[in-house]
Amino acid sequence: MKKHKDIIISIILSVIMVFFIWHNFLIGGNNIIFVFILFTSFNIIKKTLAINNKKLNVITIIISIMFTFIEIICKSVDKDYTLNNIINKWLIVNFIGYFTMCWTSIKWIYTLYEKANQNKTYMYNQKIIHNNYCFFIICFMLIFLAWIPYLLKYFPGIITPDSYTQIEQTIGISELSDHHPIAHTAIIGVCINLGLMIFKNINFAIALYSIVSMILMAFIDALVLLYLRKKKVSLVVLGILLVFYMFYPVNALYSITMWKDILFSGIFPIFLIFCNEIIFNTDEFFKYKKNMILFIIFSFLMIVLRHNGLYVVFLTIPFFYIVLKQYWKKLSIMIVSIIAINQIFNLIMFNGLKVKKGSVGEILSIPLQQIARVEKEHRDELTLEESDKINVLFKFENIGDYYNPTLSDPVKEKFNMNYFSDNKIGLIKIWAKLLVKYPKDYVESFICNSYGYYYPEAKNWVVSRATMDHRDMGIERQSKINGKTVEKIDSYIDKREIPLISMMFSVGFVFWIIVICFGYKIYKSEYKYIFVYLPIFILWLTCVASPVFCEFRYAYPMFTTLGLYLSWNLMSVNQNKENSKEFKV
Repeated sequence: MKKHKDIIISIILSVIMVFFIWHNFLIGGNNIIFVFILFTSFNIIKKTLAINNKKLNVITIIISIMFTFIEIICKSVDKDYTLNNIINKWLIVNFIGYFTMCWTSIKWIYTLYEKANQNKTYMYNQKIIHNNYCFFIICFMLIFLAWIPYLLKYFPGIITPDSYTQIEQTIGISELSDHHPIAHTAIIGVCINLGLMIFKNINFAIALYSIVSMILMAFIDALVLLYLRKKKVSLVVLGILLVFYMFYPVNALYSITMWKDILFSGIFPIFLIFCNEIIFNTDEFFKYKKNMILFIIFSFLMIVLRHNGLYVVFLTIPFFYIVLKQYWKKLSIMIVSIIAINQIFNLIMFNGLKVKKGSVGEILSIPLQQIARVEKEHRDELTLEESDKINVLFKFENIGDYYNPTLSDPVKEKFNMNYFSDNKIGLIKIWAKLLVKYPKDYVESFICNSYGYYYPEAKNWVVSRATMDHRDMGIERQSKINGKTVEKIDSYIDKREIPLISMMFSVGFVFWIIVICFGYKIYKSEYKYIFVYLPIFILWLTCVASPVFCEFRYAYPMFTTLGLYLSWNLMSVNQNKENSKEFKV
């Protein structure tokens, strides 16, 4: 009976898949490819239905429904920045199509993970390189050497307006500000001033920073590979990850880009490794005081290298108390130490060096955008009192004229910080009042300003290749090689029309890979991994609340940590523990 039922369901779903693919992805209906799609879909769906596991079905169905809603909702938003295109005659076909596509894919991915974990014969091989330090040095050198052509092509490095702002602070042209983390500005300052002292040339000073950044990022990547090797992860997986570090063009371009996001993204996987060791190898971790000291140092670096690092650290560590109650004293020592060091650092920076604090408007992107959208769409409907309250929050009237659905900067720049400092409750009141009156606009505004972080098809720029000299500091592009091969490789970053390759540069796609990896750990009842995934999900939430709807560099930690999450799915809890004595953090 079940066999016939599965066949009937497979036939129905495969027919729907044909119309779903025809409507969404292909133009001509008179095409033999649809016959292939029909029989392929039938075969895949039938085999998927045959995998009868209740827990597996529940988890894959939940993830698939989430993905389906996101695809349908964000497709409408991506079209005209509204939710008006959701309800149409294709809604049911689209819902079933997206769900079926996602459900069958995830279920087969989990099945492949199961097979990989059952067959451990291929998992580890130390015969090629016996010594761990040799392995580390080889990986580091290969990664670093692979990035050198990018440095030579884009010499002295990639400089953007944000970079210029920080350079100006380091050489005394403008006052010190924490708008860009002062710790990162200090790193730039050391390299720039040292370079100027040695080379007497601003371009070579910038090149010094680029080389230091390359060394640090390559060192961290090699460290991650060494960690996974010591955990006896497959040689094949290590090889794929090494190739990713070497030849994924964003890694090379970002390594020579003067942004705070890059070093922060490099530190992130190290922070995750510490979290993993604390959760799964607790006794071994706390046996060595140096582990606690290193964790404190890297947590502090997370906080000072990017402002949202503070949320990642202080919203992650308290959850450790749930599973590590017996170690509450040592956990408390680490938390108090991190807070104390951070407070001392802030006192030195803001009171000692008189560093100007960044604008609080950075964390108000969502409510300011929502108010601006309402003002734009319903200006004639607002009461005189509502209009007055909105106008006083901003430096200009008709703030809706500055509203950009996917970027909050134009609105933030008009925000009246002086008024807000003394009247915070005023923003809350008008925001809440307009929420009640225009909930749909609030939802649309939120999705418009964030959908790139969870919608795979969202498009936005990924890297900057320009070195602009509009501030007359003598900075200019001085390419040392022709670099046609480099240009050809990194040009694929912008070609989002190419199937599969385009997804390699999609923030939303990588987010869903991480969600799928997380779902597998829940399926395996390895619930402690929740605490290892917590940092990346907190980081993702800060991206969702950021000023830009799809800023790759904000989400770059998801790419630098992806190898860890994929590898942990090839690692049982026992395997994670059994190698702890060999690995000293």
